[in-house]
Amino acid sequence: MCFERISGSPPHDALATVRDAAGWCALVPAGEDASEVFHLTRTTFSSEIENSGYVGWLATAIKRRLGSGVVVICGDNPRRGGIFDYLGYPAEIGDAVRAVVNELRQVVVDDPLNLDLRIFKPLEISPDSDLSSETFFEFQERDHVVEASYRGGAILRGYLLGRRDDDRVLTAYTQLLTNGSRRTGTAEMRVEQGADDRMFLTEDYRWSGGTVGRNVLGSEERRAGS
Repeated sequence: MCFERISGSPPHDALATVRDAAGWCALVPAGEDASEVFHLTRTTFSSEIENSGYVGWLATAIKRRLGSGVVVICGDNPRRGGIFDYLGYPAEIGDAVRAVVNELRQVVVDDPLNLDLRIFKPLEISPDSDLSSETFFEFQERDHVVEASYRGGAILRGYLLGRRDDDRVLTAYTQLLTNGSRRTGTAEMRVEQGADDRMFLTEDYRWSGGTVGRNVLGSEERRAGS
C-alpha cells in the first residue's frame, strides 16, 4: 500500500482517505512507481476485551525493537466488536515487524507469574492512594524487567518500572494527576496466581514524602490481538 494525492471521488480500492488544507490523500495498493510502500496488519478484538492503549503500546514495542515508527488507521465495525486498527509499517521491515507482533501475541506458559500483556484493576485501595475503580494498569515484562502504564480516575498518566524476582517486583513509579500535581514513590509488589489464569498483585507502596499504604490489584483477561 502507499499514499497518493487524489482529486474527486476516492478510488474504489482505497483503504482509507484523509485530507489536509491542500486536499485529499488516499491509501491505495502500491504501483510500480510508488515512492514509499507500506505493509499492513489488521487487529481486531472481541467486544468483551478491554483494548484501551493497545495501539500506543504496540507502536512503542515496535519502535524500541526495530527503530521504526508506524502508521495507524482506525475503523469501526459494530458487528465484529467495534473499533479495528490497521497498523502500517515500511515494506522493507515487514517480516521483522510481523515477527515482533507474533512474538508479542504468544502467551508465556513456562513462567506462570509472568506479567507480560496483563491488565490489572484495583480490588482494594488504601485511603492515601490515588487509585480508584476507574484506574487500570497495562503491564509488559521482558527478561524479568517489568514496566506498566496506568491511568483513570484522578490519575491522568502514571508509569512504573521495576524488576521481578520470582514472586516479588521492586518498582519505582511516577504519576501525573488530573489536577496537575505530580507524585512519585516506590513499591514492592507480591505476585500471586489465582484460579482461571487470574493473577493478583499486593502492592506495599511508599510515597516520596514517607507515607505508606497497600493496594491489591486483580488481573482482567490477558490482552491479545487476533
